[in-house]
Amino acid sequence: MSVSDPLLKRFKGLVLLLRNEKDAIRDHNSFLQQFSETLEEVFRRGLKHFVFLAEPGTIFGFNKRDYWNWIESLPDVLNVQSINPALTLSVSTVKNCKKVKSNQGRGRLFIRFALARKSLHLPVRYIHTNSTLLEYWYDPNTSIIGNEILSEIFLSLLEETKQILFNLNIKNSSFLDETWTIPVYKQFEFVPCRDLGIHLSYIKGRAVVAAVDIGSVAAEDNKIETGDVLDELYGVSLNGVRKGQIPELLKQNQGWPIYLAVVKCQFLSGVVFPPIAQRLRILGIDPTKLEANMHNVEGVHHTQHRFPPVSVESGTVAIPRLPPPHAQLPDDDLEQVPVNSPDGKANYLVKYVGRVDVGEYGGVAVIENGIQEVLRNASDIEKQEVYFELGETDVTVTLKNSCKVLLKHSYTEISSCGRRVDSVDFFAYIAGETSCSLAKKFVCYVFEASCDEESKTILCAIAQGFGRTHWFV
Repeated sequence: MSVSDPLLKRFKGLVLLLRNEKDAIRDHNSFLQQFSETLEEVFRRGLKHFVFLAEPGTIFGFNKRDYWNWIESLPDVLNVQSINPALTLSVSTVKNCKKVKSNQGRGRLFIRFALARKSLHLPVRYIHTNSTLLEYWYDPNTSIIGNEILSEIFLSLLEETKQILFNLNIKNSSFLDETWTIPVYKQFEFVPCRDLGIHLSYIKGRAVVAAVDIGSVAAEDNKIETGDVLDELYGVSLNGVRKGQIPELLKQNQGWPIYLAVVKCQFLSGVVFPPIAQRLRILGIDPTKLEANMHNVEGVHHTQHRFPPVSVESGTVAIPRLPPPHAQLPDDDLEQVPVNSPDGKANYLVKYVGRVDVGEYGGVAVIENGIQEVLRNASDIEKQEVYFELGETDVTVTLKNSCKVLLKHSYTEISSCGRRVDSVDFFAYIAGETSCSLAKKFVCYVFEASCDEESKTILCAIAQGFGRTHWFV
């Protein structure tokens, strides 16, 4: 059966493009947005009782009918026992999601969820089992779904989408009310602390980061940046957040690690996500300056490897030497073979330089002075060769000559780690006498690596081994 409708032809072409992709379809696939927009256009073609949401997010837009309304009615209108559980699950998931507020947003979330679950064909199939429902929602003369022939072609194309692996982040849905463009989404786990160092402004129901304190927990490694939007805190959606709600959540979970998800202000290219750009202008922040700043920041090269590979001969094959799995950062190329022991541990031969008490505060601010103080009082004779072992739950330092355990700290006891920019071979971590959220006395332990890259790798391993650890390189 040939496709004669121009919209269906376009949709068929996009299905073929996605099927020809070698890898799974992720949120930033170059064809995904056009595919989603075309799919939505098919669902809306000839839809009765539909009013386009000219101003998404306004109170007047929430009750306007859209294709989502007939989809969500299917479990109630049809015999529940005869409905595929995959459709019931999809509808229920969307209804319970607090991140989307409008029918437009819910419809889009349903499409994404159903694509990932390979069940998008089900609502179209089911609406054709109920002629009353079909006639109520679609004009047979102008629609695709309401037309007997065109709907069969559309259904066959939806069946084709089941052959495509959609690996979509369903959590990244807070801006579907406004756009099909999917932003960069990050989830973080921070060490328990009283202050993340974030200053927020509440714009159009969003908690927008207006500023980040230098040297704060949030500022480390540019995890949180100006313009980012807080999306989840401890699993609670912050879309439509009211003032005071975030401090309340932090207070309720005081002493626990801080679980935070954010919508990043910028794409990897540096371009500001359009809905956030609108809010930044309200704050008096020029989005174009943020874009310019990103290109001027040293080290922002998203195609560059953070760990240049060093060949290690294994038989006749040269294997790139990467950090152990818990030392690899999210942007690193993980499609290579890491060098580590079968139990997931990694050992480095380094020199233990010494230690210094740093008092009641163990944050990153004291790292530089701690290293400087130890180096001032140390000599090459006093340095001890040790094995620095990075395990899944702790760091163990063992003397090379005697195999005696010199130091052992769990990641929950480590409050920060880092190095000085003028002595990059030396690195340090600070640990308390108990969990760093409860500790009153902190000690800075200083080591010397064989080279710059090794010290950086070890620091990244500590940070990844305990993702809440404060660190900087």
